[in-house]
Amino acid sequence: MRVRNWLIFGFFATACAGQTMVTLEECVRAGLESNPSLAVAEAEASSAKEDAAQALASFFPSVDVSGSFRRQSMVPKLEFPAIELPFGGGAPVSLFPDGGMSLGVRDQADLRLTATQPLFTGFRLLHAKRAADAAASARAAEAEARRSECVQSVEAAYAGSLKARKLLDIAKSGRDQVGAHLADVERFFSQGLIKRDELLKARVRRTEADLAVLQAENAVQMADALLENAMGRPLPAGAVLSDVVPDTAVSADLETSIRSAEKARPELMAARFAVRAAEAAKGAAAGRWFPSVAAFGTLGYGKPGLNFIGREWMDYWLAGAGLEWNLWEWGKTRSRHRQASLQAVKMKDMERKIREAVVLDVTRCVLRLEEAGKRLALVTEMEEQASEGFRVAENLYRQGQSSHSEYFDSQSEWDRSRTLKAQAEIDVFIARSAWRRAVGRVADYGIHPFGFGNERLKP
Repeated sequence: MRVRNWLIFGFFATACAGQTMVTLEECVRAGLESNPSLAVAEAEASSAKEDAAQALASFFPSVDVSGSFRRQSMVPKLEFPAIELPFGGGAPVSLFPDGGMSLGVRDQADLRLTATQPLFTGFRLLHAKRAADAAASARAAEAEARRSECVQSVEAAYAGSLKARKLLDIAKSGRDQVGAHLADVERFFSQGLIKRDELLKARVRRTEADLAVLQAENAVQMADALLENAMGRPLPAGAVLSDVVPDTAVSADLETSIRSAEKARPELMAARFAVRAAEAAKGAAAGRWFPSVAAFGTLGYGKPGLNFIGREWMDYWLAGAGLEWNLWEWGKTRSRHRQASLQAVKMKDMERKIREAVVLDVTRCVLRLEEAGKRLALVTEMEEQASEGFRVAENLYRQGQSSHSEYFDSQSEWDRSRTLKAQAEIDVFIARSAWRRAVGRVADYGIHPFGFGNERLKP
């Protein structure tokens, strides 16, 4: 857990019974910190990055140090019998002081420093490095895709909670208006100015308003639960969500959106890198048809070292080169190359499939955004007309120039238009959020969990 986000959300643990302002950015940061799918994607991307580092290291010399000590239970000895010479008094003479020659030593100690450098591997190392780099980029793109999904899910949950709270405010406002009107009706009824059925209608309307508030409160609790699930932590007591303003300055042209998605959509970039990795793997498989050549050198210090006769501590060196060429293995190399070729074809088909899905997703998001924008413009005009209509109806009713039913009808129409406007405003924000994810322009909110942005993922 990052310390900076603990500081940002420290108020979650210390929130008291009062109101606490919560912003969209804070909720998104919390979601990015606690999302398990994103954590798994980051771990896989880190692992793939290490694989690329290991592939690069294969080009350079490897240096190993080894040491050993051996004690044998017995040492074989080649014995030579003494020779009696015809001169010298006939005494036996041996060419070896001990009557023979030991075939080894009882104690052996050795310390070696060995360096190995590959000279030619049939381009397998080069293709393996390319494959590892492409795989690392693909995993990084997948992590960015998970991040985009997390951001959009938090934005949608936040917008849903904000919409539920706005609808609750509208329901309470409507209940207050109905309550004030009911008080007037009861006063008029006590004065004998209206009939009893009008009083009963006003009381029924008040009951309906109470039920609408109860339903809106339940909707707020459910929406808050969804937001807390997306964030991975609870909201503070008395949380008040800051309002969001839909961004209408960004163009949502279909052709432009598709081109943007083809350049920046992380899922599509991951597929392209997967194709690169498959092509490199095919080249690595073909490299097994060629020989491998490596050079080596060893510096050693030991007893007896290379001099088994002297049996003394000595330093020594060895140098050379080796060639390895697998001439026949019953078609295994050919089978591996075919398998890698089929995998490359599969990855290309997968890329095409993902691209078609991206185009369809972008088209759907653009159409929904256009629809949401037009609906917002329409309901905004409806709300203005309904507000004016209710103001006129209320004045006429107080002057005794309109009926009880006309007043309630205008009040209901105004509440309905306000509800539709609140829903349309949030729908525009959600549609804009989905469009941004579809074209690869997710807002970063000042944090990239894996330490990169979309510009680092361009093929």
